[in-house]
Amino acid sequence: MMDREEIALGVYLRQTAGDRPGIIAVVHRVGTSLSGEWFFQLRYLGCPAGTRKRSGSEWSVNLRETDLAHFDLIGPWISAQALLASRPPSSKLRKDPALLTWRRGTPHPDQLRMFDDC
Repeated sequence: MMDREEIALGVYLRQTAGDRPGIIAVVHRVGTSLSGEWFFQLRYLGCPAGTRKRSGSEWSVNLRETDLAHFDLIGPWISAQALLASRPPSSKLRKDPALLTWRRGTPHPDQLRMFDDC
């Protein structure tokens, strides 16, 4: 388990449990709340393929010292880049965006004409 002394701005972490297991994040903010409790905030770098059906926020809520048990320390950016590159590609196929009807050049058969001479 990590200690709060290991958490500093720019440190890369991998979530091992919780709602986003396997995701890599960078520590964006470390501080003390108004109640005097220590917290840290993460910025998620990428979602592992096939783990979420819909997109989520790239920012975490304020995490407390008890949440450190759900993370592993990765280290510098070089290690994080290697882990991000080693992920399998997404299994979802991206469709090309369809052109709008008015841009296709072919009118719909039931469309009314604006001018008679067309």
